Amino acid sequence: MKKIIATLLTTCCLTLAMGQSSKCGIDTRALLREEIAAGAETVSFLAKMIPGYSTALFERQGIVVGAQAGDIVSLRVPVDKVHLLDEWQEVLNYSIAHRVGGPTMDNARGDTRTEDVQMGRGVSNGQAYTGEGVYIGITDWGFDLTHPNYNNSGTDNHRVERIWDHYRKKGPAPEGFTYGTEITGYNKLLKAQSDTANLYGYGTHGTHVAGITAGRGTADEGLFRGQAPQARLLFCSFGLNETDWLDGVAWMKKVADADGKRLVINSSWGMYSFSCLDGKSLLSQAIDNFSKEGVVFCTSGGNNGDVDFHISRNFSQTPDTVKTAAAFYTYAEDAIGQCLILWGEPGYDFETYFRMAGKEAVWCGPKISTAAGDTIIYDTLDCNGTPVPYRIIAEHENPFDHRPHVQMDVNRAGNLQLQLFFAAPSGTVHAWNVANKSNHAGNEGASFFVGGNEGFVKGDHFYGIGEPGCAASTLTVAAHQADTWGRDSSEYNEGAIAYFSSFGPTFGEGAKPEISAPGYQVNSSLSIYSDTKYAPTASQTVGGLKYTWGQMSGTSMSCPAVTGVVALLLQANPNITTEQVRDILCATARNDSQTGPLHERDSISTTWGWGKVDALAAINEVLKSVGVNEVEEMNVPLRLYPNPARGQVLVHTGCGEQQQVEIYSVEGRRVLSLPINTEATIDVSMLRRGVYVVRVGSRAEKLIID
Repeated sequence: MKKIIATLLTTCCLTLAMGQSSKCGIDTRALLREEIAAGAETVSFLAKMIPGYSTALFERQGIVVGAQAGDIVSLRVPVDKVHLLDEWQEVLNYSIAHRVGGPTMDNARGDTRTEDVQMGRGVSNGQAYTGEGVYIGITDWGFDLTHPNYNNSGTDNHRVERIWDHYRKKGPAPEGFTYGTEITGYNKLLKAQSDTANLYGYGTHGTHVAGITAGRGTADEGLFRGQAPQARLLFCSFGLNETDWLDGVAWMKKVADADGKRLVINSSWGMYSFSCLDGKSLLSQAIDNFSKEGVVFCTSGGNNGDVDFHISRNFSQTPDTVKTAAAFYTYAEDAIGQCLILWGEPGYDFETYFRMAGKEAVWCGPKISTAAGDTIIYDTLDCNGTPVPYRIIAEHENPFDHRPHVQMDVNRAGNLQLQLFFAAPSGTVHAWNVANKSNHAGNEGASFFVGGNEGFVKGDHFYGIGEPGCAASTLTVAAHQADTWGRDSSEYNEGAIAYFSSFGPTFGEGAKPEISAPGYQVNSSLSIYSDTKYAPTASQTVGGLKYTWGQMSGTSMSCPAVTGVVALLLQANPNITTEQVRDILCATARNDSQTGPLHERDSISTTWGWGKVDALAAINEVLKSVGVNEVEEMNVPLRLYPNPARGQVLVHTGCGEQQQVEIYSVEGRRVLSLPINTEATIDVSMLRRGVYVVRVGSRAEKLIID
């Protein structure tokens, strides 16, 4: 018997839940219904606001305004006030806070050339860089606040500045926020011991990530040192949804800004369900807005590279219906079934349905057409006495990327085979098969396969970048095996891509991942408070407690390796922009026999990005670069005429000695270099329109090419 959960809603929310709001997607309306049916008193949202909106208007209605990233804000709204989001012109559009999927070193330092940078070997100015003066923010779970890898055993290693634990209820919350507990100060952090258990229990993921990006290593032998061992750390054990994560980012930025320090944020988590997956969601927009304000984001690319969990069809070229079997993910206790996610092309509707197949019979779910408009169905398919609960949401046009969209959550039932069918008159449709969990936060892929069925097709492993890795401005990181020397130190082995590392591009054809770092069997610190125990590779006793290090694998491990390198770059030049950081890391990425000649071909790889991160090459490039902010601070400008220029520009130095004039793009890439005496006319006709920096010695000036 079909059940639409709207019957469980209070009258004041019924209009919103059943309406065809253009301000939010169908997923928001479906999840809102579930939140209210479960007894929620408030619901979290991300919202895009008009310029100059008044927070007082919201606060008078009991709506809590949290983080703000440009025009994107986080909101906590009482259920009887949700209808105001549709009614108020201050809200352009909004999205419910989707659930976040949980987390699924010496060789690493050598592979990334970080060890040379930490020692000053090969660095152009001879200085050593260790991340000092830079904040690394880690949004994760499973933090050991006492581990000697980064916050114990000597006053020079008290580097955790503070933590905001969203699950610790006693407070106080950080200033400007209303939930969780902020813990500041070394002694208070040691007393707290760890973050509080959440859906994933007392974990160790955040402890391992922190050690990779900023650990000092074991005290006795210095093993497993991290990338930026003198960086300051901010931890946020966040509340498993997008709004809580965004609040954590805003809190970290506020702390770093107050201290006048640069900030790089590591996010070793991801999700696929509900998000647009093409970088146009409100979360992606918020990341892009914070990036413009100087925050650098590093994100794990995902661990679905060995799973054929994606399938697509261009129906303009191949009009036949796509038929495929969808495997059930069975490796997690909380996986209740599968989430089949389908996105189409703007302006091209499609039809889809699922069916359950037994040995001698099949049972079909309802056929869904996105042309029919927004649909929410909760029902149970009776398969000859075996019940299969399912939920379907569908929309003709998503408000953020204008694509048709269907999501089918189907529960597992015995040995029945889940099958997916979809077709369209024209256009391209993409589908993904990921685990569905009770909190709708599954990020583990499961294959599409033929399964002995005539006319069925198998999936592929492409388009594997989820949220937040699909945001345009974040550095999305792939994983590879670290380069190693053979036992006799005569044979150098170049590390291959990790078997699990997700493939790009993004849905929408964005070039992701951008770069790769070691993520296979990486040694780092483990939490002594974790529910899960790992085989230790090293240990250290402090205050009678035995702390350990151990191996973990995943892009969750490669991401903090890049985060630490970013901290080194920000220490070397605190004035470089987020765009410069991205461009420099990509331009200096190392190519070898495993990656192929990517730079030579000027071709980004769906596997490697631009190649393996190279901290030494990147730091030397940073030391050559000049940020536009630095130009503003120089007292003796060069003379450039005309400026703006077309075709040619006269550069006058006022110096009779020969010097080198260099022109940099605003991203920090050198585009021209030639010798000059007092003055010279330079041909700039090959340069694109935009802002450049002209540098001679210690002097620099902006140049606009018109």
